[in-house]
Amino acid sequence: MSRPDSALIEEIRDSARDFLRRRDQRRRKRQSAPPDREYWGEIAEAGWLGMSVPEALGGLGLDWHAMAAVMEEAGRAQLPEPLVGAAVLPAVALTRLGGDGATAREALLRDICAGRRIVALAWQETEGQLEAGEAAPAFGVNVASREGACVLNGEKRHVIPGDGVDGWLVSCDGEQGPALFYVAADTPGVKVTPYARADGARACHLAFESVVLPPENLLARRDVLEAVDAALDVGRLMQSAEMIGAARQLLADTVIYLNTRQQFGRQLASFQALQHRLVDAAMQVELAAASLLNALNNLADADRTAVRAAASRVKARAARAGLETARLAVQLHGAIGYTEECDVSLYFRHALHHAAWLGNATAHRQRFGALAPAAPPEESADISRAAAGEDFPRDADWNAMPEADFRAMLRRFFRAHYPDRLRHVPWRLHWHEIEDWYFTLARQGWIAPSWPREHGGMGLSPARLIAYIEEAERYGVARAPDQGLVMLGPILLRHGTPAQRERFLPGILTGRDVWAQGYSEPNAGSDLAALRCEAIVDGDALIVTGQKTWSTLAQDATHMFMLVRTDKTVKKQAGISFLLVDLRSQGVTRRPIRTLAGHEEFCEVFFDQVRVPRANLVGELNAGWGIAKELLGFERLFSGSPKHANHALQQIYGRARQRGLLADAAFRDRLAELRLDAADLTAMYEVFADMARSGQPLPPQLSLLKIWATETHERLGALLVQSADEYGGAAVHDSDGKAHALAPYINALAATIFSGTNEIQRNIYAKQVLGLEGA
Repeated sequence: MSRPDSALIEEIRDSARDFLRRRDQRRRKRQSAPPDREYWGEIAEAGWLGMSVPEALGGLGLDWHAMAAVMEEAGRAQLPEPLVGAAVLPAVALTRLGGDGATAREALLRDICAGRRIVALAWQETEGQLEAGEAAPAFGVNVASREGACVLNGEKRHVIPGDGVDGWLVSCDGEQGPALFYVAADTPGVKVTPYARADGARACHLAFESVVLPPENLLARRDVLEAVDAALDVGRLMQSAEMIGAARQLLADTVIYLNTRQQFGRQLASFQALQHRLVDAAMQVELAAASLLNALNNLADADRTAVRAAASRVKARAARAGLETARLAVQLHGAIGYTEECDVSLYFRHALHHAAWLGNATAHRQRFGALAPAAPPEESADISRAAAGEDFPRDADWNAMPEADFRAMLRRFFRAHYPDRLRHVPWRLHWHEIEDWYFTLARQGWIAPSWPREHGGMGLSPARLIAYIEEAERYGVARAPDQGLVMLGPILLRHGTPAQRERFLPGILTGRDVWAQGYSEPNAGSDLAALRCEAIVDGDALIVTGQKTWSTLAQDATHMFMLVRTDKTVKKQAGISFLLVDLRSQGVTRRPIRTLAGHEEFCEVFFDQVRVPRANLVGELNAGWGIAKELLGFERLFSGSPKHANHALQQIYGRARQRGLLADAAFRDRLAELRLDAADLTAMYEVFADMARSGQPLPPQLSLLKIWATETHERLGALLVQSADEYGGAAVHDSDGKAHALAPYINALAATIFSGTNEIQRNIYAKQVLGLEGA
């Protein structure tokens, strides 16, 4: 995997932004005119035309992350010049060719990089064509030899840029197989039929009628189709970067408009319905950006099929994001958005053009479905357990161990010790069901992977911790009662006193103490700061009175860490404290709550003047809000894990194969769409996981991950129910614990509510990221 040089990419992005600001591109009307030759020369001097061409061939030799940064800024600025058509496509095709013709290819490539010649790639022969090999015999360009020359006959469609270029790279078929020729624009027998795209870009259809070319115009007879197809897929990635940039700018412009425009005496930005629509559009844009980054990171190492699938995935998402954002912007701008006087019209037409050129979203979704692996990789339940006798190290320099070796060791350990019957259990297990596994990890010394060694943990770096969690998820390891491990432990290490650490941490490590979280209350769920459970200081104790609800498996817990109201006279966030309570204390009552799935997963916990030592107060009195917020980011990262979506996909494929549903075109199309959703979820998760690996704080953009993960899981759960027919209405699980088709759907419904409902997450994003006032 190739990670970009972030500092270099930002330099290139800033340079591109400054270059484009010299002229206000959005004020340059697209008048269906040929490229501006003077400005094209300036673009060449900036290095954009040969950004990823090797230095030996006249380019800068940078990777495609750099060009993507330029393309995003070009999209933001609505640069009219056809960078994808006249820079990316011909340059990639020429650099991928081999065999005879190298001298002519190199000379042409140098001219393209220097801006001396504007050249387009003429490859398409039928509407809807996605690859060069999909030839159309009735219209395709054929080449024949005559008296030492080459004669071309046939047609090419939708060539961009069209007229006004110096020539075209033309793919042909002949007696000796595919070939690529350079055809100058003034060659006799070439008929150009120009037409304008929605955004004013110049396109044309070409007809070749006995066009005679000298032998030196033959650029290649080897690897022609492969080179053209490679160019098309890289072009789609760069085209997607341009659409992402345009959509981001359009979102920013729309936010400014909503923050200033008033109706009914209120700013438009204050209407929650509009806020949420903008957040959903932004989510599509950020999914496209994450998908693009994932594709670029893997571009150098992926095989051809993987590159094709990734390019289609990115183009499908970017086309959807671009069109939805542009359509929404027109709507939110009202009547002015429907006029040419408003910049929204430029972006809307730009989205129409790019969403259709080089394949539309539907075509690429179907291509992705045909090319991507049938289901995400997952180890089967019948893996050999030959590793059961292996002696695993209790202690080692885990962070110095190569990541591949670390992951392989974890997989062997899970195979050897984790019960098969508990793999991928679709509900939270009670303590009596999972305690043996907890004790196994405790004996191994692996129960607290994130804790420092001096406190009994593995001392894993953020990168190794992500690997640990991902391997456990991939194998289907159920979450033990881990509130003490992943939430309270880190809080005590950061904010607790030495006495508190000495008293509470050993019980967590051994499983002697099982902790529950006490945050939510009947009127303080997602609005956590509205909690009312009160703790009154009474000498060296606090007297707790009130109620907590939705406390996961609190019936199994011995202790609870909780937020309590300790000052009613200040702003609500300022009067909250973080307290540790023994649930065996007098005055504590627990009532399990049975979910609609029939599982007692939560509890109400009532506190009737429960006396708690003041020594159990973590941090200062009334300073609990800041401590509580520290816990939410990491929790939301893993509530955004793609594990549930990928496992649901496995189940859907299993049922679909059994029942022959994959032969149903409608079912296949819906499945392809959801597979694309799950793939983009994985790409978005990786963006935030990389931040966690490097120790960066997780930003408020994390809200989008939680929304997309849970709602994608819900959509997959619905398709699983559909695929099960009558069994889609059977019980969630039998008395023997065997899960049925409803389980993923039911669990997904709950996940859209936990850790702050998805509506609240949209509110957070609207205010903190988009900057909508009144949100």
